[in-house]
Amino acid sequence: MAMHIHASWSEGTGSMQGHLEQATSTGLDVLWWTEHDFRMAEHGYPNVVHMNGPTEQISGVAWSWAQKAVGTAATSQVVWDKSMASPADTDVPGSVHLTARSEGLDQVSVGVEGSAANTVDQRSVYDQTIEIDVFPAEVSPHSYLSLTLTTSWRPATQGRPAGQYTLTYIIDGTQGRERRLSGIDGVVHVPARQGRWNTLQLRPEEDMARFWPDIEARDAAMFNITLSAVSEMERLADGWFDLLRITRPARTANAPLEMQAALMRGYAQRFPAVRQYQGMEVSLVKPTHLNWFGPEITMPSFADPRPVADPNPNAAYAVVDMIHSTGGLASYNHPFGTSHPADLPAAKQDALRASVAASVLSDRAMGCDILEVGYPSRGGVDLTRHAQVWDVCSRNAVFLTGTGVSDDHSGQDWLGQQSNFVTWAYAGSRELNDLLPALSAGNVFFGNPATFSGTIGLLVDGAAPMGSVTVSSALTRNVRVLLSGLPAGSSIWLVQGTVDNAGPSVPQPGTTSSQLTASDWSAGYVDVKVDTSAPRFVRVEVRSTAGDVIALSNPVWLLRDDPNGGIPANRQVR
Repeated sequence: MAMHIHASWSEGTGSMQGHLEQATSTGLDVLWWTEHDFRMAEHGYPNVVHMNGPTEQISGVAWSWAQKAVGTAATSQVVWDKSMASPADTDVPGSVHLTARSEGLDQVSVGVEGSAANTVDQRSVYDQTIEIDVFPAEVSPHSYLSLTLTTSWRPATQGRPAGQYTLTYIIDGTQGRERRLSGIDGVVHVPARQGRWNTLQLRPEEDMARFWPDIEARDAAMFNITLSAVSEMERLADGWFDLLRITRPARTANAPLEMQAALMRGYAQRFPAVRQYQGMEVSLVKPTHLNWFGPEITMPSFADPRPVADPNPNAAYAVVDMIHSTGGLASYNHPFGTSHPADLPAAKQDALRASVAASVLSDRAMGCDILEVGYPSRGGVDLTRHAQVWDVCSRNAVFLTGTGVSDDHSGQDWLGQQSNFVTWAYAGSRELNDLLPALSAGNVFFGNPATFSGTIGLLVDGAAPMGSVTVSSALTRNVRVLLSGLPAGSSIWLVQGTVDNAGPSVPQPGTTSSQLTASDWSAGYVDVKVDTSAPRFVRVEVRSTAGDVIALSNPVWLLRDDPNGGIPANRQVR
């Protein structure tokens, strides 16, 4: 299973098509779509940009324009002009004045590229209308104004290369609506009169459907908007842009989910090997984002009209309670944050691990069922320390199912990218009624599908599977470790820890690791006698010849007494 995937509703270049092709080529059975809730809803997104300066605040959201130039210009300018404004924008006067003249025959473009805080300028293209006011002062077929919309990345298809599809709308003084197509780049000539303000109305979803009828036009993000003056053959391009509006018709709160479900049904015909499920990343809560897996996904409500996280932790508790009330499971996502810097120095990683472990333990992971563990690196922290946070929870009888995820936003290279872990579940089928109990019970393992394609299982005393919590007064218990398909030269390590409920003041994993002898695997399993004179938890890691952890089991807990709060029903062995 790919359990944390973002496509054309979230920030980034991903498309559902790209991810489904990757899932198919990787051989995955199940893909969970986990778009950000507020991004699907476009909650607090800036819809009217007055363009009265390089930056402006729109309902509390910062919007910025960065200068962008391609080619060599003899003359050019980007001027924020307070004295020139569209008649429709007199309340907030101002516009951007763009001019360009090429130095020779080659084309040059000079313009501005838009962006917003937290990338809330990026949104799904479906059913969107872009309106912008433009004053072409001097344009021609060789010197024109343009609006370029860059959309999602798609794999190569129908003789076209892989890449981000673009739509370029050209204002060159011609009054027809000519269309030209070159591979993944579509050009539309838009009628507009010189020497006056014109309101252009653009419908990118419709234009994509006309240019590329073989793709699903609604599966595209409005990734980037660039406004330019373009010149060739030393001709002057000169004009103003003002009042950018991005709107769609009124809709119900769950309309984005309904559209996503419709796209899933269509793609199921094209990618039949992959079962798709709707999930959601509930993102405007703290201390972390929460993934929602379950049968009744609906759009949450938002406390703040701006796209900002609610600082009250009770909001996160309420989300977890709501997820559980629908029969779903909640995942505590990327515990070290959402950034992707290089790994920090070891001492800094250790300090972060202790801090995060204490935080996760203090609120018992907000009541979540799942912890995202399988990140080779995230927030500057490596996989070992991600697993140690999990071990701190296990040490304190917080029973969390560890999963491996990619949190991929591109859909381009699932196997080759650094964060590429997937999760395997022991489930009777791909139906939710089988998958959710397996996840809840912790009967899953996870790892790097580029280097590991085997299986891992644990069985306690011949009866309790991986993820189980068992209670016995026996001083020694048997844990059978089952493995298949081990990569050549790999090694197997047994990780054991005490369950002493040390609490948040001792945020250390308290584990030991020992390598199991390769010769013991001739039967496909090895029995390990575990000293249970004190309560223990046990899990397994598979390491490559280079010593990198490439697959991990979930733990089993071997307790001597019932834990405080009892044992979750799905982890009991009756």
